Amino acid sequence: MHVLYHDLGQEKKKFPLIMGHEFSAVVEKVGSEVECYIGTNQKISVGHRVTVEPILPCGKCEYCFKGKVNLCPFMSHLGIFEDGCYADYVRVPAHRVHQLPDKLSDLAGALVEPLACAVNFFDKGRIQPGNSVVILGGGSIGQLTLQVALASGAGMVIVSDPVAKKRELALKTGAHAVIDPTQEDIVQKVRTLTGGGADIVIECVGISATVSQMVHLVRRGGRCVMAGIPSSKIPMDLLDLVFGEIELVGVMATAWQFPRAMRMIELGLVNVQAALERVIPFTQAIDGLRKAFESNELGKLVIEHGK
Repeated sequence: MHVLYHDLGQEKKKFPLIMGHEFSAVVEKVGSEVECYIGTNQKISVGHRVTVEPILPCGKCEYCFKGKVNLCPFMSHLGIFEDGCYADYVRVPAHRVHQLPDKLSDLAGALVEPLACAVNFFDKGRIQPGNSVVILGGGSIGQLTLQVALASGAGMVIVSDPVAKKRELALKTGAHAVIDPTQEDIVQKVRTLTGGGADIVIECVGISATVSQMVHLVRRGGRCVMAGIPSSKIPMDLLDLVFGEIELVGVMATAWQFPRAMRMIELGLVNVQAALERVIPFTQAIDGLRKAFESNELGKLVIEHGK
């Protein structure tokens, strides 16, 4: 959606472009210099089922040497700055490939990337057992963030979303409370439920209303994690942030969270398919993308190749 409808990285985009960056695949061919999966002694072989980290860092800059590959100023990105996975074949560097465990289905493998993003939200939020967490946005990434919060030992977890279907899913998944921000005073409700404000607020939408709400929902000394990607500039009242010594942290995609995300699925700590709306055949991809953009009620769509 960000590729089609936002100006994200517009100056680096080259069209025509094959989109798609969250996927699982089967290795069909291996380069002559390719050896093992990164950090392992397991040889990459034809026929292996894999998932792929779509950020393609330069490997030479200060940020790459520090392991902060998601901050590489020279990065490319599958499906955004170069051809992605909405194709029969895609070429990727070996160091961005992870072999899928036998317990993970191909479908689960396609959802590792958004789950890894949710794990990174909590790395940046530095959640502690018992912390209260508010998640703004109950879409697919918000639902995965909810599951990571619960698996991380959060105390009370609250999800805010105006869509009843998403609130119901959040409760079913394990949220302790949900809020309809169009019908309730979200600030008062959160402060009542948490005894003064949440320890951590994670913004998963990227719109003016939710960004503005963040600093009013968190307790003094708490943390706000900006995970949503705004499509335009957003004004923000920073008085509460200054006087409350609130930390505001931005988070960009993933940096080495894929192995942990796969392990969480493998151990049954997270059910990634709970965030799934449905699987559609490749022939319905264009219509599916259009409907996903036009409706705020759809969850994650997975496009299946070969059908």
